[in-house]
Amino acid sequence: MDEYSFATVDEYRIDTGDAATPDERVAAELSRQSAKLRATLDIGRTRALTGDAAALARDLVTDAARKKLVQPACAPMGVEDLTGVSQSSFTANGFQGSFTFQNPSGTAYFDRSTLTALKRLLGRGQRIGTVCPNYGGRP
Repeated sequence: MDEYSFATVDEYRIDTGDAATPDERVAAELSRQSAKLRATLDIGRTRALTGDAAALARDLVTDAARKKLVQPACAPMGVEDLTGVSQSSFTANGFQGSFTFQNPSGTAYFDRSTLTALKRLLGRGQRIGTVCPNYGGRP
């Protein structure tokens, strides 16, 4: 495991239930998502997160890695396992079926509410500032 990663392969497996993806792919994706989170929040490699911040970072990284590694799959009609489907519709006599996938491209992204919570916890939330324009005179 990358020493700078926010989650281990075992933590990923516990959080996501994904047992099929090879350990090497999981470790590499966790490392990439950890680097992405560090860059997004400007967290240095030497800074170790603890407590709630560490838990939120783990949640963000494992969730984003799952979105990248576990592609949506559509099973044939009549089968109950429709992984990644957020909406479906069927027509009886016309034999039609329609599925809408939650993340059809398999793009890894961070959950917005969890990322916002982590930003606030780290003191990197939204800031308010003012601008005082000076027209034609000296400051």
